[in-house]
Amino acid sequence: MINIMEKLLMLPGILSLDMEAVSGFLIRFGLNLTTLIILIRVLYFQYRKGGNPEYLFSFILLGIIVFLICTALDMVEVELGFALGLFALFGILRYRTESIPVREMTYMFLVIGIAMVNSLVNFGNPVNGILLLNTLVIIPTWILEIFLSKHSMSKQEIVYDNLDDVYLNEKDLIMKLKELTNLEIKKIRVERVDLIRKQANIVIYYKEK
Repeated sequence: MINIMEKLLMLPGILSLDMEAVSGFLIRFGLNLTTLIILIRVLYFQYRKGGNPEYLFSFILLGIIVFLICTALDMVEVELGFALGLFALFGILRYRTESIPVREMTYMFLVIGIAMVNSLVNFGNPVNGILLLNTLVIIPTWILEIFLSKHSMSKQEIVYDNLDDVYLNEKDLIMKLKELTNLEIKKIRVERVDLIRKQANIVIYYKEK
């Protein structure tokens, strides 16, 4: 009976939480999640035409779990090699299964980097420090996305059956391809010429309407 009473008396101390630490963690978590939403849901899906919804799921959850893992690692003493190996595990388990485009890979590193910084870096004022650092990531990303959206071109490879046209100058060939495809073609590149079949593989670069 005495042992039970002693355990009951110790229970409030065991369950007590450092509310200051908890509030700091929740602030960091909220700011990290907000930054992830801005980067992925706003910037990536607004400027990346044909963005894969699966990346929205993967990137945001990746940013959350990296943040939580870094927070846990910061609370215990862990060797650097073990920590790096833990993050390398993400690439082995998931991202080796398919080829990821360069821009999506860049966003993946942004998500991991932002989550690690938001979790581990100690600022004098956590709110102002995290907001400043995350803003320094969001603004350049936003500017680059706007620039690329105005200057980027889609490309497509076509098989062209008239070799006589291929031997024309580039300007005349572009005009014929515009009439054929009804696309705003800016430049072309002849990849391969098949003299037996009298065909040419041409890559066209065009602005989407």
